[in-house]
Amino acid sequence: MFHWLRNRRRVQWLAEPFPPHWEVLLHRNVAHYAHLTAAQRAKLRDDLRVFLHEKRFEGGSGFVVTEEVRVTVAAQAALLILGLDIDFYRRVEAVIVYATTFKTPDPEDLAEDDDLSDTPLAGQAVYRGPVILSWDAVRAEGRDVGIGQNVVLHEFAHQLDFLDDAIDGTPPLDDPTLEARWPAVMQAAFDRHTKAIKRGKETFFSEHAADNETEYFADATEAFFCAPHDLIVEEPGVYDLLAGFYKLNPREWFPEA
Repeated sequence: MFHWLRNRRRVQWLAEPFPPHWEVLLHRNVAHYAHLTAAQRAKLRDDLRVFLHEKRFEGGSGFVVTEEVRVTVAAQAALLILGLDIDFYRRVEAVIVYATTFKTPDPEDLAEDDDLSDTPLAGQAVYRGPVILSWDAVRAEGRDVGIGQNVVLHEFAHQLDFLDDAIDGTPPLDDPTLEARWPAVMQAAFDRHTKAIKRGKETFFSEHAADNETEYFADATEAFFCAPHDLIVEEPGVYDLLAGFYKLNPREWFPEA
């Protein structure tokens, strides 16, 4: 009964005209949008509207969440699931947006001084909880794919990883062949990255990606969507796995540099 009601509501929402000024926001704040096919743009617009109806937005530290903020965040989140289904975000009930970097307590830090025990962040994904974002990072990275990273894609990739209740850098895989290849290919790539970090070498992925497999998966997802040609050069096996999972081929969106 619940699924029937949910789907009925979604049909009603999607029957409404797409607001023209939202289209303007997509072109201004989501640089990927101009590179998508007509069918992909249509799906993104539909998933965006469902996302906005079903997810709660809150402002952190007094930040006012405007329509621009909501549409921009929802559109970038929808980009991640262009080849998937909106229900991949079923556990995300809320998005909290701060004006700029925010601080959260470090559970491993026993210091009583809050200024010492807090770490500034641009994004955070909470297991079975909200996604927390910094608006200045969301806007800047959404507008310029050339930055090579995207905090919305990163944090929502974590939410995909969380779906199977194992925080291990492996999202739910519905393809037996993909499932068989994933552990060895991703582990080998992760090991190469961590070894390079330990040796002090310059790396394609961030230093944070060496923390664990889930951070590596989120970083790889950013590269897959924002620097696909570079990812193919650095880790072709990782690109192929992500193309299989996301059911997308982002290198088609951008001319090769």
